[in-house]
Amino acid sequence: MTALSYFGSTLLTAVFSPLGIFLITALVVLVFPFNVQEKKRRYAAIFTVFLFAAACTDFFGRAMLMILESLAGCSGDTDKGSPAVTLVLGGGAVAEGDLYQPSVSSQRRMRKALEVHHSHENDTLLISGIEAPLMEKWLKAHSFSGKCLIEGKSLNTQENIRQSARLLNGIFPDESTYPVIYLVTDKFHITRAMLWARVYLKEFDIIPAPAPSMVRRSGVKAVQFIPTCRGLDLTSMACREMIALMRDYLKIKLGKT
Repeated sequence: MTALSYFGSTLLTAVFSPLGIFLITALVVLVFPFNVQEKKRRYAAIFTVFLFAAACTDFFGRAMLMILESLAGCSGDTDKGSPAVTLVLGGGAVAEGDLYQPSVSSQRRMRKALEVHHSHENDTLLISGIEAPLMEKWLKAHSFSGKCLIEGKSLNTQENIRQSARLLNGIFPDESTYPVIYLVTDKFHITRAMLWARVYLKEFDIIPAPAPSMVRRSGVKAVQFIPTCRGLDLTSMACREMIALMRDYLKIKLGKT
């Protein structure tokens, strides 16, 4: 992924995030020609503020993530005695002082990977992403002593799967030795990961193994309708994933892989 394409992708998701839409719409309202009726300008401003406030609520963010998670297939299973590779996609890293640690998302994925690993005797872990070395350290700190492969070059989902496919095809050149691939990532992200897995790992049997949902299933409460930073984070995360899912689907349909 080039620096220019990374910048373009980041700019696109920023523009279509709740904050980006709010700022752009507010700017349009402010610079609109003054001969436009003041009443229409006022209504446009009120609607923009209301929409942004709604997007900042926990209820709105949870609803969008639930829509994405509903697209995810159910986890499957196979013969526990057959060879398997648990492919874990990196979920980012965070700075803690002078050190970097796996993000909450990465840790959630690793816990799921450990769960899958412990249920299979012939399982190998493959961690994909530039944060992979940090995730490997996290695993060792949590008493993991199995075989672990590292793919530490990829910066996005497409590259995660493509680079992992190259590594797996090099290790398993013979179709008769192909292992089952358990694909581990966040539940709201598994649909997009499976899109690319069907492109680059189509020779393998891929079983989605999403980490537990980020959305706690609970009754609707009044506090969920109060705009908060967490609500904005959830909505922004869901918006980014929806935009990326549509983009990647179109790329695959157009053959730009």
